[in-house]
Amino acid sequence: MKTKEKRFLEAWKKFPSLQAIQKWNVTRYIAVFLAAATLNLTQGCYYFKVNAKSNPSAETISSLESQGKNFYLHFNEKVFRLTNVEIRDSTLLGEIGETGDNYINYHVKPNKPNRYYKKLSNRQTYLLNEVHIYTNEYADLGNQMVSIPLSSVSKVDIYDKDTATTTGSWVLGVLGAGAMAFVIFLIIVIIFKESCPFIYTYDGDSYRFAGEIFSGAIQPGLERHDYLALPGLKPVEGQYLMKVTNEVKEIQHINLLELAMIDHPENVNVLMDKYGQVQTFAEPVLPEKAEAFDGQDVLSLIGEKDENAFIFNDISVSDEHFAGVVLTFAKPENATNGKLIIRAKNSVWVEHVFSSFHDMFGGRYYKFDKREEKKSSEKLRELMFNQGFPLAVYLENEGEWELQDFYEIAGPMAMKNDILAINLKDIKSETVKIKLETGLMFWEMDYAAMDFTENIPLEVKTVSALEAMDENGFDVVDAIKDNDLQYYSQPEIGNEATITFPVPEFTDESRTVILHSKGYYKIIREQEGRADWKTLKSFRDPGRMAQYSRELYEEFISLSQKMNSNE
Repeated sequence: MKTKEKRFLEAWKKFPSLQAIQKWNVTRYIAVFLAAATLNLTQGCYYFKVNAKSNPSAETISSLESQGKNFYLHFNEKVFRLTNVEIRDSTLLGEIGETGDNYINYHVKPNKPNRYYKKLSNRQTYLLNEVHIYTNEYADLGNQMVSIPLSSVSKVDIYDKDTATTTGSWVLGVLGAGAMAFVIFLIIVIIFKESCPFIYTYDGDSYRFAGEIFSGAIQPGLERHDYLALPGLKPVEGQYLMKVTNEVKEIQHINLLELAMIDHPENVNVLMDKYGQVQTFAEPVLPEKAEAFDGQDVLSLIGEKDENAFIFNDISVSDEHFAGVVLTFAKPENATNGKLIIRAKNSVWVEHVFSSFHDMFGGRYYKFDKREEKKSSEKLRELMFNQGFPLAVYLENEGEWELQDFYEIAGPMAMKNDILAINLKDIKSETVKIKLETGLMFWEMDYAAMDFTENIPLEVKTVSALEAMDENGFDVVDAIKDNDLQYYSQPEIGNEATITFPVPEFTDESRTVILHSKGYYKIIREQEGRADWKTLKSFRDPGRMAQYSRELYEEFISLSQKMNSNE
């Protein structure tokens, strides 16, 4: 019998190029590998990559030290743990000692620039906190103290998550192969990605992916405000720099891009909710219990920001179209308000479900899309909610579930920190029960907590862009400065704008920067053939898209079992 890997490689040869893939009707074929990725979230490998900084500045090392990183000093063939690190007059000072077991077990070795782990645990946290300093000179000051001239430091290595390779390893975990992981990741993005503008922020060394904006706003009637926290944005020579890009087949219409800056005490955290209201939290508490609809205990999946997420895959509840989790929090005495904090994103699976739905229109998709353009915002948002795309929030009150609000669609490419205020004045019990509900595998949630502290008043400084230079050197800043009828459009893959913002003077210990955006985008699809009107009519029913997701998932399970039985 042929192995699954050989069957995959034979099938792969049928596809001559990535561009050609978009013209082939292979969505369901590739969906097998996508679903395999979802099934293997706890079995796939997690990869990390080395990020080398040559001739690092004093500011770079000071910044790493202030983040509580674990330093290691490399001198010739020797490695030491370096503690009590400080910079003084272009000299790095510290105390050297043994590396310890954590370094021996978990670090990325010099001859292995990419390292993986089978499961997430404290290993990931430790690895991402490692800083490796390479020098050819140091002075022994006695009592284990050393002095290292910064001019002798050739490079500094730190580690980042290698998201692309990790995702690919999940996909190929079922196949037992990892060599083509990154290629598979690209295929998934090309075929399934129907998302939104990508945001990159400059951290002083490079642009890093920060997230997506106004995800799910695929029609003019769905245009909305979005608030994306930018923790990686650092001031460079008195300016903040970011990029907005179009990397998939869609036309992006950007109405507004501005920064909201909130300076606050260091022990206070800040987010903006979907209404643009500042929410502060200082003492978030984890739920006492977290149970999926099928009774599975998922507290370990949502108790830490570690990418080990609950994926709303409680398939065993056969009579439910929706999936979800019930969170139980201890309620402080006299608490009348709470703030529900999550770290979550949409799945790539939901992109597949939505794309499969669009496929049913065949060549009639364009007329369908034109009809959708004419629908009101209220009608479109109601349709999206009824089909389970947002993450609905319910509060239990005297045995009844009451809809409180919902989290807006976050996009599939990066986890997003989000927050909603919950009114608890009518809750008389000693616990707060929250139900989060969505379509099967439409979301992935990495963290959930609730904060019961009162908001503290904080000033919001709203800053408009100084300039926004597109890839052709044209300044499009006037199109993004105001919430009006003027848009900066990105009609093609490769369109991008580099945006510069001023940096106001700091007025407190810490600063949170939020990107406030507004806009919408249009998906470009190339399809033909007859429409499946009989099936399409069923999607008029609330919850049908969630049910369809379950049908596709069960179809994959059946196909996967057949593949395994033929080995």
